[in-house]
Amino acid sequence: MTVKQIIQTLLFFSLILGQSKENNIKIYPDKKSLYKQYLLQTLPAYLFFAPYSFMYGVTLGGSAISEGAAPFEANSLWLSSPLIAGLLIHLATKDIIENVLDKPKKEEYSSTFYYNIYYASPDISSIENVNFKGVYSDWEAEIDEVPSGFDYPSLGFRTGFMNDRFGLDFEMALIAHHTLEESIIYEYTSPETGIIPFNQNIPSHFYMLHSMLMGLNTYYVLPNFSFLKPYIGVGGGILLNSVQSEYPGPADLAREDGKLALDVMGLNYGGHIFCGFRFMKESSFYYLEIRPSVHKFELESGSTNENASKDKFDLRSAQFQFGIGRDIFR
Repeated sequence: MTVKQIIQTLLFFSLILGQSKENNIKIYPDKKSLYKQYLLQTLPAYLFFAPYSFMYGVTLGGSAISEGAAPFEANSLWLSSPLIAGLLIHLATKDIIENVLDKPKKEEYSSTFYYNIYYASPDISSIENVNFKGVYSDWEAEIDEVPSGFDYPSLGFRTGFMNDRFGLDFEMALIAHHTLEESIIYEYTSPETGIIPFNQNIPSHFYMLHSMLMGLNTYYVLPNFSFLKPYIGVGGGILLNSVQSEYPGPADLAREDGKLALDVMGLNYGGHIFCGFRFMKESSFYYLEIRPSVHKFELESGSTNENASKDKFDLRSAQFQFGIGRDIFR
C-alpha cells in the first residue's frame, strides 16, 4: 500500500468516526445540554407571564380593599393570581418538558445534580432606614425602624444544579409584608422648625408591601456529614415592588375609606446571604436554609403638594426557608 493510499484510508476512517461521534452526541445528548433545552422551554414563559399575573393580583387585592375587604382577604386574592398562572404555565409546558427530559441520555459518571425546588419561607422582618423627603417643600423625616409582619410566608421556585463543590440556581418568589400597629418616633426636619421628634401611632397595614423576586443564587458546598450536605452562598435579583395603603402617605394620616389612597409599583433590587443543610436522597432532597436579606423600596406618596414626598426604605428580614428539591431527570 502506497503512502497516498494509507493517507486516504486514514482520512476515510477519521471522517466515518467523526460522523459517528457527532451522531452519537445528537442521539444521546448529555444532561447538561438537555437541561439547557429545559430552561429554554420553561423560563421565557415564566419570565413573561409571571410579572403580569403578579400585577393583576395586586390590582385584585387593591379592588378588594376599596370594596371594604379585610387585608387578609385582599392578600389571598393577590397571591392566588400568580399561583394560578404558574400552574397553568406548568400544565401548558408539561408535555414539551417531558419530551425534552425523557430523551435517551448519554451515560455519564458526573456528580452534577439538576433540580427543581419548591419552598415556603416565613421570616422575622422590619422596615428600616426609612426616609421621607418633601417633593415640593423643604422638609424631611426619618424613622429608624418599623416592625412588620406577614399574612402568608414567602413562596418560591428555584431551578439549578450542584456538584460536589458549588451550585447555581435561578429563583422566583412571591413576598408580602405589612406594617404592624405601633407607636413610633420619627424626626421631622425643616428650615422653619429645625429637628423635632414626633411620636406617632400608625395602624396595622399602614403599608402593604408585595414583591416578586427574580434572581440568581450561587453557593459553595461544604464537606458532607453523612447524608447532610451543608452549604453557604450569596444571591440577589430584581424586585417588582408594589406598595398600597388606605392612607395617602406618611405626612398625611387621613384615611380614605372606599379606595386606595396609595397604590404605586416600581422596580428595585434586593440581596441576601444564606447557609443551609440539604438532606440528600437518591433523586430528591429536603432542605432548611437561613437567609438574611435586604430588599430596597422607593416610591412617591402624599395627597397634596405640601405633603407629597419621596420615600425610601429597606425591608430587612431573616428568612427560614424550607422546601423540597427533586432531580428533574427522575
